[in-house]
Amino acid sequence: MSIRLTSIEATGFRSLRDVVPRPRGLTVLVDPQGTATRDLVAFFTLLRDLAHGELQQSQVLDAVDGPVTLALGVHDDTYTVELRRFPDGRWRVVREELDLLAGMSIPFVEPGSDDPRDEAFLSTFPPGPTVRLGDDEAAWLGEIADHASRGMNAFLRGFRVQPAEGFDADVPFLFLEERDLDLPAHAVWDRVQSARAASSRVPVLLCTPSVALADAFDVEDVLRLG
Repeated sequence: MSIRLTSIEATGFRSLRDVVPRPRGLTVLVDPQGTATRDLVAFFTLLRDLAHGELQQSQVLDAVDGPVTLALGVHDDTYTVELRRFPDGRWRVVREELDLLAGMSIPFVEPGSDDPRDEAFLSTFPPGPTVRLGDDEAAWLGEIADHASRGMNAFLRGFRVQPAEGFDADVPFLFLEERDLDLPAHAVWDRVQSARAASSRVPVLLCTPSVALADAFDVEDVLRLG
């Protein structure tokens, strides 16, 4: 597996406080009330909207008033963005950065900036190849930043919710939802085997209210809420 989810943090989504991705690339989230599942969908949908440069069209924040901060770790590179609603009713980006495992920090929008953005700066790095900038150290660092930014953008754009009983694994990561509480034994077996197989290639986040389904996975891959 080339990438994995390493952290999920959010203010404005209280049910996500205890959501910590499991270390092996497969996270089975037992969510009896469905609250964390709904908030995770909103979390990733908002990040996808930001990656596309569609914050002003997003409906995720319609019922939110206070500031929202999102932070997602992908293979220990962490993208953080803070959004705030202004008096004119528009949400804007007031802080945005990409911290790389290699030790580099890319401050797209500095905290306290007098020039908040209507759209995320990350959206200006669509998926695609990195252009060679030169042979000196500054050019090399610029290429690293460009490559990492495009990679994070591509990861965020790839989000969509898929049913656990059948899914397309040709995505940057799999967000699977199983709504059935009482799966027959053969269906439990199918869900476990397909999720495990997919997690060898891409990160997998499987949300379910079913304790029986979660119990069929290795205990270290399961995160139980409430």
